Amino acid sequence: MNKSKLFQQKHELWLAVLFGSFSIADEEIADIIYDFAMIEYRHVNWLGGALAQKGEAFDYEKGEIDYKAEDTHTLFRKLIAQIEAIKNSYPDHEDAMFARFITDETYFVQKLEHLIATTENMPSTAYDKNRKLKFYELDQTQTDALTLFLFEESYKEYELILVYTYSNFFTDSKLLSNIFIDLIYESHYHLKSFARMMSNMGILSMPRTIMERVYKFDDLEQFLIDGIKEEEGAKEECVKLANMVNHEALSNFFFFINNQENYHIALMRKALEHLKEQQ
Repeated sequence: MNKSKLFQQKHELWLAVLFGSFSIADEEIADIIYDFAMIEYRHVNWLGGALAQKGEAFDYEKGEIDYKAEDTHTLFRKLIAQIEAIKNSYPDHEDAMFARFITDETYFVQKLEHLIATTENMPSTAYDKNRKLKFYELDQTQTDALTLFLFEESYKEYELILVYTYSNFFTDSKLLSNIFIDLIYESHYHLKSFARMMSNMGILSMPRTIMERVYKFDDLEQFLIDGIKEEEGAKEECVKLANMVNHEALSNFFFFINNQENYHIALMRKALEHLKEQQ
């Protein structure tokens, strides 16, 4: 198989496992599947790095992803089917990277089968559009503001994960690479936080495909300048939402995210200064 096509399949599998984990109400089980998703992200990262090193083209295109399920056992069976379907696409089972993919996913299947056999089949409310946030009483205006924020910010965090991952494939700077990695894992945490909230509200949704021009850019300096402005905008939205919801615990969470964005901006400015020093 063409390795760029395999990259797309791995990207899709990562998202299927990731959003599957977000849809599970039981936190202990959700964490197990989320750990699998993070390993699948590493697979995507390793494969992309290998393709970049060889000068082979690839992108973040994705097709329809079958990630929705009415209950946990149906979800587990869907994930098993998708994992099994990709096995024949691995081109060289003797290659250490592909051997790792196979052994990881063999275990995932074993664990998913064990969960089917040993756990209660729980219904999913991640897609029922109830728009109620557990433990919080929000009025219509607050609910609408939170809904819009979660859709916009979950997409932004997904985009940032992929953009910084792609940028990291092509940098020789240890400083820039470390900054990109920090920003990637911060965005993983933010995406998880926002998507779990969306699941709680019954509005969990797969992010749209990222346009190629967003991550295949020629001017990293300008990208960082634009990114700083975007982070500053996100900070404003966090503060606005924190003040609007007027609930101590929920407001504290959004102020917490806002304060994390301060450090993201500092990291991006550090990267920008590094680039200017290299000129």
